Amino acid sequence: MVGGDLLTGHPPADRPRRHGRVTLAVAAAAIGLALVGSFFLRQQRATDPVAARQVSAQETPAETPSTLAWLSALVARDGTSVTVYAGTSAECEELVQPQAAVVEQDDTRVVIAVKARTVSASDCTTSGGAIPLVVSLPEPLGDRVLRDAATAVPPPTYFERDLPGLSSDKRWSPHPGRWASTDDGWFQGYNGPGGSHLLAAARPTAEAGRPATVGTLTIGARKGVITGGAEGSWTLWWAAGEVTYSLRLTPAEGSTFTLAQFKREMGRLHWD
Repeated sequence: MVGGDLLTGHPPADRPRRHGRVTLAVAAAAIGLALVGSFFLRQQRATDPVAARQVSAQETPAETPSTLAWLSALVARDGTSVTVYAGTSAECEELVQPQAAVVEQDDTRVVIAVKARTVSASDCTTSGGAIPLVVSLPEPLGDRVLRDAATAVPPPTYFERDLPGLSSDKRWSPHPGRWASTDDGWFQGYNGPGGSHLLAAARPTAEAGRPATVGTLTIGARKGVITGGAEGSWTLWWAAGEVTYSLRLTPAEGSTFTLAQFKREMGRLHWD
């Protein structure tokens, strides 16, 4: 055919139109296959079990500190700071980053809150001890009552002003491993001259019990009673308000103290 396509018999102008129709058909088929493939892929993912996501330590949210009850408090001699003792009530647990602060105060009370995270202890043999936390007061405590924010009650409160000034007596040095605050009271140990030891203690008077009295001693403005004996140790007891304080003097191993020596040692302490 003159002027036509020698292979098909169609005019030359008809070839581009046929080529366009073929291209559109191929593209439509490809799109259809892609949609079908996507549908089956979504179906497969919906039925596959979800793999557990590994969370790094940096992504693990920190547990919010809890407000914990504290055991007791020791008020500094000048009344401007308080040491509260906090611990856990369960065995083999310990506190992480404990902090104490005044959260409320007025003319009659000062409320202190202790916050910390509680975790399983790495060493159960050393866990469970009370931790001392020092709180600075905006003004001296005076006659105000300390209260625990967690329980709203006043835990046992002891005062350095009712104890002799052992921290200023160079003959006695506090033993870092000989202090404690428990349900039975507060204790602080001291190393003294010649290998002797002194144990200061405080406990609510209602819970204090002592052996038979063997003597008395005037200490400052108070009168104390003495228990014990030369074969072991001597203890001096006195009361201030609703608290009973005591000092137990133990001689070095192989030594003894007579009652007169004990009285003399107690009289050398700095009593207000």
